Amino acid sequence: MTLNSAAIILGIGLALALPAQAQGRCWTSTDYVDLYFRQFNGQVPLPHLRSPEQKALFEHLIDPCNLTQIVEQPVADEEKLRQLRIILASLGSFRAAYEVAVMVGEPLEQELAAVQAYSLQAAEAELSIDRLAPNREGSTAAWVTLVAGVLDSIGNTERYTPSQAILMADAVTRYYPAISVALGEADRQRLRAKVLNLAPKSEDARFLRAIARMKEVVAALP
Repeated sequence: MTLNSAAIILGIGLALALPAQAQGRCWTSTDYVDLYFRQFNGQVPLPHLRSPEQKALFEHLIDPCNLTQIVEQPVADEEKLRQLRIILASLGSFRAAYEVAVMVGEPLEQELAAVQAYSLQAAEAELSIDRLAPNREGSTAAWVTLVAGVLDSIGNTERYTPSQAILMADAVTRYYPAISVALGEADRQRLRAKVLNLAPKSEDARFLRAIARMKEVVAALP
């Protein structure tokens, strides 16, 4: 099913995507899982920005409120971490789906860039609670993979516009310092080198400033 044909299904009733009560509030981890499986089963398309209804759905998908409500809710840290990890896993599945869609020609580069940036924010939210992460063996591979993938995207000027790359670079600048604390020395050095060696072919002044900011912040990290 193409995105265009699936959009007709969504046009019949946006309620197919999520329960009505989930459309006017911050999402829970359950909302992420529900949407992912509805999309995976072909009931709804990947959320996109090309129609008002789909734009509203996509904006819910990457709304910082979803993370803030979990971090600030009066429950045990273990429950907060459970919910955040479900969201991160769902975002990983969405990133993969957008990646495939872009590869086959769907115009979803903006959505893919935004989901990658939001994934960094979600990782930072998890690490704001998971204080044991730096001491837990094997807990950092997913974060390293996430950051490395975003850096690869920032440097891919053939796929992403300067504005899309700026969105991701600014997310690295803002959220990577907290993520780096949970990484081992070897991983930090590898990612630092990846950042500092970025030399994308672009003459866009805003983009170059964003790259410079990112490099400055990462270079200053321990």
